[in-house]
Amino acid sequence: MKKRLKLRPFVLPTVYMILVLVLLGVVYYNGLISSSYSNDLLSDDFKYVTNLDFSTTIEVSKKEEVMVKPYTDDKVTVGKNYYDYQESNINQENSIVYYEGTYIQNSGVDYVLNEKFDVVSCLKGTVIKSEKTDLMGYVVEIRYNNDLIVSYQSLSEVKVNINDTVEQGQIIGVSGNSVIGSELGNHLHLELYFKGLTINPEDYYNKNIKDI
Repeated sequence: MKKRLKLRPFVLPTVYMILVLVLLGVVYYNGLISSSYSNDLLSDDFKYVTNLDFSTTIEVSKKEEVMVKPYTDDKVTVGKNYYDYQESNINQENSIVYYEGTYIQNSGVDYVLNEKFDVVSCLKGTVIKSEKTDLMGYVVEIRYNNDLIVSYQSLSEVKVNINDTVEQGQIIGVSGNSVIGSELGNHLHLELYFKGLTINPEDYYNKNIKDI
């Protein structure tokens, strides 16, 4: 007959003790990981969804200011161009203003139409002049920043006053006539000044004013 194997009295308690220690070690290790993860979440580098302020709107992108034409009627055309020294002789001839026996280089652009049309602001700005003159009819000047001023001339009436803030596209007057350029009939004479010098408005429509 085979003899039955008899375990010594201390074997089973020892096995049980080892298993308990292993289990406690596993629990303790998981606790350390969980604690470390929680501390990371509580650090100042984290921002919680519960802390978001939905009452304010974050501006993702800022709309750039783009210069628009001073009229909205698509029947308006250019009657006389801005005088550019680099243009061809033919274009320069179309940019000369004749007044009292003197030929004058056109410092702006003249927009013409048989009937009167609304004149709108090219950009948002502040009115620095609104007056009637003997030679150019009503004149409105709007400053858009320290370097950029637009002068709207040959107006038959104005709808803004000095120090008014006008929005882009806002009606500021109505086309008319003037002593200088009377041969054009009903028109708007527009001059664009950058740092005190005139530049061709036609070169900057639909462009960001930062590019001027």
